[in-house]
Amino acid sequence: MIDVPMNETHIRPVRLRSDLGQIADLIEICFAPYLDAEGRDYIRHIRNAPRDYAGYILDNSTPESSHLPFHGYVWIENNRIVGNLTLIYIRRYLKQAYFVANVAVHPDYRGRGIARSLTDRAIEHVIRHKGNAIYLQVRSENTIAQNLYSTHGFTEMTRRTQWIYRPGQDQKSVVNHEIKVTSRKKGDWEQQKDWLRSLFPPELAWNFSLQIEKLEPIFLNGFDQFLNGIYQRSWSAYENNRLIGTATLIKRGEPIDNIWLGTSPLWEDKAITSLIPVVLKHTLTPHRLSLNYPAGRAVETFHSLGMVETNTLIWMKRLIETQ
Repeated sequence: MIDVPMNETHIRPVRLRSDLGQIADLIEICFAPYLDAEGRDYIRHIRNAPRDYAGYILDNSTPESSHLPFHGYVWIENNRIVGNLTLIYIRRYLKQAYFVANVAVHPDYRGRGIARSLTDRAIEHVIRHKGNAIYLQVRSENTIAQNLYSTHGFTEMTRRTQWIYRPGQDQKSVVNHEIKVTSRKKGDWEQQKDWLRSLFPPELAWNFSLQIEKLEPIFLNGFDQFLNGIYQRSWSAYENNRLIGTATLIKRGEPIDNIWLGTSPLWEDKAITSLIPVVLKHTLTPHRLSLNYPAGRAVETFHSLGMVETNTLIWMKRLIETQ
């Protein structure tokens, strides 16, 4: 086990009943330039959690004993929370893995090593609970944070770009009459599943609102969507009777509507050019459409369709050596 200073004077675990309001305020201050509708909704979710989940909040609960994704550690100065780190125990897809999020330090207290100390504490927590991996995301332009995590043993896994549709953007797409877009056929499911698993492997999929198995065209999935008020529709793109791409639109009544694109690098430009305009035609709220895709791929194609990048996140990972 590594020797990490406990620093009991300033660092303590998050107290869900009393801390979440201050943590929401801190995150809002620190990430104000980057907050979109989804981000603002997330902050409201944190702020309202003590009320909305009052019956599920237990004193002295931990990331491992609670399903609420708000646990972690805070840095206290003069009885005020000025630093935060959320530590989430991953339960879906991965075993004994953790995710670090919401690392925030008030602007007045930066440069004092608070983020470094909070990260040290998170790593110590994972080691003590016999975790085997820690994941996190950092914005591609945030080189200071990238360097911090690198010195803590984190290495880059991949980069992902979040795209949104912006009405009024110049669109230069050209219709390819050799490609036919239809409603997805049952026989397309196995290929769509393979594409999505490639684009959203288990190390990433748990963090997205995507449950690939829920896209399978079977009665139980359709019934579940009906019960939960979820709108879902899928399309397939064919070139010369060969499936080159799929797209599924999911609306859950949230600030954004997700497009889940499945295709191969061999055909992605053709597939995207053909599928996205069809999705746009079948929604009354195109400004809410959002799509996550590997960074650096099909950039010019997305731009030609009126889509713009909201952020590119670097996924980093640290493996924990077992004793």
